[in-house]
Amino acid sequence: MSDGMRVVVVGAGFSGLAAALALSRAGARVRVLKARDRVGGRVLTRRLADGTQLDLGAQWIGPTQDRMYALVAEHGLDTFATAALGASVLLWAGQRRAEPPAQVGRVLGLLDEYAARLDPAAPWQAPEAAQWDRTILGGWLRGTAGDDDTAAYLGRLLAGGLLATGADEVSLLHLLFYLRSAGGTGPLLGMAGGAQQDRIVGGPPLLAERMAAALPPGALTLAAPVRTIGQSVDGVTAWTDTGRVDADAAVVAVPPALAGRIRYDPPLPALRDGLTQRMPMGSALKVHAVYPEPFWRADGLSGVATSSAGLLTETVDNSTPTSPLGVLTGFSYSSDAAVLREMAPARRRQCLLEAFAAVVGPHAEDPVDLVEYDWSADEWTRGCFSGALTPGAWRTYGPSLRATVGRVHWAGTETATRWSGYLEGAVRAGERAAAEVLAG
Repeated sequence: MSDGMRVVVVGAGFSGLAAALALSRAGARVRVLKARDRVGGRVLTRRLADGTQLDLGAQWIGPTQDRMYALVAEHGLDTFATAALGASVLLWAGQRRAEPPAQVGRVLGLLDEYAARLDPAAPWQAPEAAQWDRTILGGWLRGTAGDDDTAAYLGRLLAGGLLATGADEVSLLHLLFYLRSAGGTGPLLGMAGGAQQDRIVGGPPLLAERMAAALPPGALTLAAPVRTIGQSVDGVTAWTDTGRVDADAAVVAVPPALAGRIRYDPPLPALRDGLTQRMPMGSALKVHAVYPEPFWRADGLSGVATSSAGLLTETVDNSTPTSPLGVLTGFSYSSDAAVLREMAPARRRQCLLEAFAAVVGPHAEDPVDLVEYDWSADEWTRGCFSGALTPGAWRTYGPSLRATVGRVHWAGTETATRWSGYLEGAVRAGERAAAEVLAG
């Protein structure tokens, strides 16, 4: 059925590229239209003068993310282990603790127990789905954790660190879906043995570029944002600022929030359009502090930290094994990220360096460079890590997340049922959408 089939793919992040490669290898004629002047979507790597790799967007892969490891090997790349030498730091209500109180593990265990009851392909069908969907995560944590500090810490760790949102902005059901799609809190929160275990040598954009190079000549068009998608009984047409592409089917491989900004003719069904309005992108600010060396290691510290309060929720050692420089990376989410965005640059720098110093000591206040990247200000992303359904939306709008609309199929990591929100989820979603197209 694929012989001669024409498919237009909207987006050339990992999901769009995975879909296009699967379709092309099955014999379909593929055109990939990308709004940016580069491939990769929510990945971006910047190199310092000495070649040090700074991954400004998605950067990690870990165990059970089999498609990503396979792609790395297929395209001749390697991985290296995330630096995690030494002790981690826990800042708890302004004080250092060796480990979180026991109730943190108790609540995480309860969440894993609840998540195991879900079908990640249809979380709205769980017996408790109605209750969990109308339950705000922050309120549930405050009623379950036992004290305010534990509730705040878990809200930052889970809503912030996993979803790049606030605990009062997301439902318990959405978090449970996210946990279930990855196999639980352990795989999601872990470094070695978890989702943050490995990085790609050269950065994820290098893998995206090699995937794009494997497409047939002329299949990819950059700097061509799709403004309108029309469809009829005869096929689909994607209009860009400079022309049109006619095809038999389309795969839209961009986040729902961006897919909703495309005009559709005829208009999308009400529930699909409603879903795009109820799945905003996360809000994360990622900042790299660069030092002559990773000085914290001499003090027995790993650079890994989490905090129950403050502008930075977590930090990691993002140094690379081929560079002598030390890179300490911090993440700020939701309202904390908004506070930082509103600051004058000099004040923001001061606050960020003070936050790093609270983790690894006063030397952190004297970096050789400080590199920020704000995905919420990126026109073709408008936020990171991914989109999250608002409270109450899963049961009504969730069934429209992957449902084909005529000849239009949906990809993107938000539509994945395995490792949703990650590069692995993006690849799996793209390949699933390709399989749908090929099945007719």
